[in-house]
Amino acid sequence: MQKILEILKILSDETRLKIVSLLAENELCVCELMEALRMSQSRISNHLRILRNTRIIEAKREGKWIFYSLPRDTMDKVLWEIVQVIVNRIDEEEYLTREKSL
Repeated sequence: MQKILEILKILSDETRLKIVSLLAENELCVCELMEALRMSQSRISNHLRILRNTRIIEAKREGKWIFYSLPRDTMDKVLWEIVQVIVNRIDEEEYLTREKSL
């Protein structure tokens, strides 16, 4: 129960939630997250550190680049389900927002 509460607390931050949503679609590097979220490298890196420390995301080094993704193979089943529900809800809200603006 404590782990779930910790994860929900971490994902209550809008930026971290957006990062997880983006990583649910693709593996990304910091520069791609910076562009997508229009934030500085240090700010993105701080959020990535928090997400990595709780194993919500994982990092893979390829040469000079570090790519971040959701650890589908090793992520706890309950955590994965929570992340999927949240990401799906974000996608629905973004779709509805786009439809209203047309």
